[in-house]
Amino acid sequence: MMKIKHLLSAFALTALAGIAAFAQVGRIEGDVVKAGTTEPIVGAEIQIERTDIKGSYPIKSDKKGHFLHAGVPYVGTYTLIVSAPNFAPTFLSGIRPTGEPIKIELSAGDGRKLTMAEVKASQGGGGKPGANQPQMSAAEARKLQEENEKKRAEIDAQNKKNTADFENMKKFFDSGLAKMNAKDYNGAITDLNEASKADAEQYSVWANLALALYNRGVTNYNESLKDMSKRDPAKQDFNDAINAISKAIALTEPKLSDPAKGAEAKKQMATAVKIKADSEGLLAKKLGVMEMAEPSVKDYRQVAEMSETPADKVKFQLAAAEVYFDSGKAEEAVAAYIAILEANPDNTDAIYKLGLSYASVAKFQESANTFQKFLDKAPDTDPRVPEVKVVLKDLVVGNNLQPPKSEGRGGSKSTTKGRKP
Repeated sequence: MMKIKHLLSAFALTALAGIAAFAQVGRIEGDVVKAGTTEPIVGAEIQIERTDIKGSYPIKSDKKGHFLHAGVPYVGTYTLIVSAPNFAPTFLSGIRPTGEPIKIELSAGDGRKLTMAEVKASQGGGGKPGANQPQMSAAEARKLQEENEKKRAEIDAQNKKNTADFENMKKFFDSGLAKMNAKDYNGAITDLNEASKADAEQYSVWANLALALYNRGVTNYNESLKDMSKRDPAKQDFNDAINAISKAIALTEPKLSDPAKGAEAKKQMATAVKIKADSEGLLAKKLGVMEMAEPSVKDYRQVAEMSETPADKVKFQLAAAEVYFDSGKAEEAVAAYIAILEANPDNTDAIYKLGLSYASVAKFQESANTFQKFLDKAPDTDPRVPEVKVVLKDLVVGNNLQPPKSEGRGGSKSTTKGRKP
């Protein structure tokens, strides 16, 4: 039976598609609470108004007082106008959609709502915000103005830092992708690590870092076949890839239930979980880290469940079964291949591997019968056919088996001579 000596080029992965657009939208989120407390205000109206060009994005706070809009244009600048029943309205200007949490405190009031015109008038120092606005003393008005100016200054400072961090992240991210596409995995890993330090909330940074680590792990493994000193670096790369992709998964999970983001998040999740399964699988199959076999099988099966086509579902089910087989877990492999064949009885890949798995647990008659089934179903052009014919003959003759009978193309007849037990 054949052994794979090197990891095939199919394992080599390149940068994730579609990442160029990952930063085109931004997030505005925060919490609305009663002034001087941490008590949330439920159902507060947050009018997100874009101020550089026209745009309006109204949302409400949830039962925890939290609000989130994850689809505003990243390049915009915004004013938040906040109101709630029995509270005085307020506003915050100069907001950038960086995802930095914003805390908004509302004081008791008449529940009125501010308009953008009133906000502009207030900012310009002229005009009255509205006839129904509660009257303030001069001291109260001065204090409110000072508080708003302080908040705006804090937000402006944070926005400047966030912008600088984003630009720094983008620089390292783009450089990392270019190096990975050039197969400079060391350089890619260095740059993508720097990108993750600048902004740890980007799925694409962690996913591509995991890919670079995975690719370097494959390279180190192949080199370890001639130089054993490369085995430990390969193990480390695959483990680091698992850690990186786990962070990408954690960033994606909350988006799965978002109606606007769920479909894209599902694709990202499937991609990420496959990278994790691949890394775990190679640790188990090629580097003897047996405790990674079960996590890899679990993750491949999750990807199979998330796949949208029957062919992809079977592909990842086969990948899970292969982890068992190549890790020496032959009994588990037998059960996995049988389960696949119950739903896909003509899948020659599963039939072939089931025949090998039966032989691995010394169930030679079952192995011979399964190999005969393979010959019945596989086309003559299948490169495994000559090998299987030889293996089948050796099984029957060497183990004094009942020759299996063909039930396929050649009718019901034996294809191998042997002795009855």
